[in-house]
Amino acid sequence: MKNTIRIGTRGSKLALYQAYRVKDELVPKFPEKQFEIVVIKTKGDKILDVPLSKIGDKGLFTKELEVAMFNDEIDMAVHSLKDLPTIFPEGTKLGAVLERGTVNDALVSKDHLKLSELTLEHTIATSSLRRKAQLLRLNPDFNIVEIRGNVNTRIRKMNEGYCDAMIMAGAGLQRLEMAEAITEILDPETMIPACGQGAIAIEIKDNDPEIEAIIAQINHQETMITSSAERVFLNTLEGGCQIPVGSTCKVEGDQVIITGFVASIDGSKFLKETVSGPVENANEMARNLANKLFNAGGKEILDAIHTENLPVTKTALPLKDKVIISTRPADIHDDLPELLTKAGASVVSLPMIQIEQTKLTATEEQSIQNLDQYQWVIFTSKNGVVSFFKQLIETVGNTTLPNDLKIAVIGKNTAAELDYYGYAPYFTANENSSDGLLKELAEKHNLQNQNILLALGNLAGNKLETELSKTNSVTRINTYQTVKPSGADSKILDAISADNYDLIVFTSPSTFINFCQFYGTENISKVKMASIGEVTSEAIRQGGTEPLVTAENSNAEGLYKAIIDYYQTK
Repeated sequence: MKNTIRIGTRGSKLALYQAYRVKDELVPKFPEKQFEIVVIKTKGDKILDVPLSKIGDKGLFTKELEVAMFNDEIDMAVHSLKDLPTIFPEGTKLGAVLERGTVNDALVSKDHLKLSELTLEHTIATSSLRRKAQLLRLNPDFNIVEIRGNVNTRIRKMNEGYCDAMIMAGAGLQRLEMAEAITEILDPETMIPACGQGAIAIEIKDNDPEIEAIIAQINHQETMITSSAERVFLNTLEGGCQIPVGSTCKVEGDQVIITGFVASIDGSKFLKETVSGPVENANEMARNLANKLFNAGGKEILDAIHTENLPVTKTALPLKDKVIISTRPADIHDDLPELLTKAGASVVSLPMIQIEQTKLTATEEQSIQNLDQYQWVIFTSKNGVVSFFKQLIETVGNTTLPNDLKIAVIGKNTAAELDYYGYAPYFTANENSSDGLLKELAEKHNLQNQNILLALGNLAGNKLETELSKTNSVTRINTYQTVKPSGADSKILDAISADNYDLIVFTSPSTFINFCQFYGTENISKVKMASIGEVTSEAIRQGGTEPLVTAENSNAEGLYKAIIDYYQTK
């Protein structure tokens, strides 16, 4: 018997809310057990700038949680049911669902305009093809744009002029205590919801009877009936959530009423039917409804959509057959290997640093427990954001920040990492350096008499602390540390010596310094190097050699561009 039950979740604000809802329902039923929240990052959280319909969504937000279950890192995984594929990976199953929240979509708009008041002059944002098709059915002239990111980021983008209105799941807004942002809850007659929308799902391994028995105590039977029927409808049409398909099922007495639709992306072809019958026949009715729509023209609609979304073959690969060695640790937060691989390179990992979350001192824990004493918190890297929020979860049990706390970050990648946890930066510096941050911050905000928290790494210099302390009260916490790995792959080092590679990439002075300790300095001038920026290049020069490539912009995209330019002009 397990004394500690580990509940796996994504780390976004909404995902954590859902995981804690599950925990809160389990604790009173099993007071003798400990329930622990474990945060796992997923592929869907990393990709924020690509339309979901173009990257394939089956398992996008769930795969890493399932891997964690199979690796015995967690005992169950909590999801939004609408994010779950209709077919579970072998060895897992849907164990339970909590009582369903609002199933409806919600309109959020400037000036509180309702859907009927929007015209072709207004821009409507949504990341869902289901919503797009239904909007265009209402008005083919609607101007609809893609939008990604958490709720706060989307609302900020709207207020900054990116769009005039957005459609999102009403339950998500309510669970984030942002119901005041809702202009209108949309009737399912106008906007049919996604299958399973509003339901919180618990996925478990199918050979774990103890966990299955535990979560059975919190399963909501009516929600299981209605959401299961909707998922049968979706599965029968072989659809992920990024095709224009939706359904809604409700129980009235001993009867269920199921409505489903399938549409072309532009809404010009729209098939919709409603059926009703005994509750015990809900799944069979949903399957029959889907088959009826499929045979009435749905097949042709879906075939056309699948053809439209086939990946485009790229013939021009500027780094084709290049072997590039990366000295950063390989993890989900690093965009560089993916960029290089898409350009045709073979990327070899030779980590020269390790990132470790630090153990906070009692004073640092006090700072995190009392964030309301600060007016600003500053992050200079994605690692700082990740470690800070993990420590926040460990220290106070959630990722909630004070409403009036302003956040400053360096670079859009750090901002994107912040977005994952449900927050948008108040200020983003474009230059990827402490000097750049100080310069841009002074130009826009000129901080005076502020309490500022710096969440940095152990190797970050003292420039920010020194300069900001001249006119403010500054507290620094080292949320993570960069350390030298215990060893290096000798085969890769031998390949470098034999010149069986094209370029080795250094992304910080410490990656170069640690490389020299493993490789030696005798032949360092023969090593073909690329540097992420001038600070790293200066460390390389002090080591006695000169990089072939130095990025003008010190981030993954800047280094990628510099490498492409180098080979195109070589």
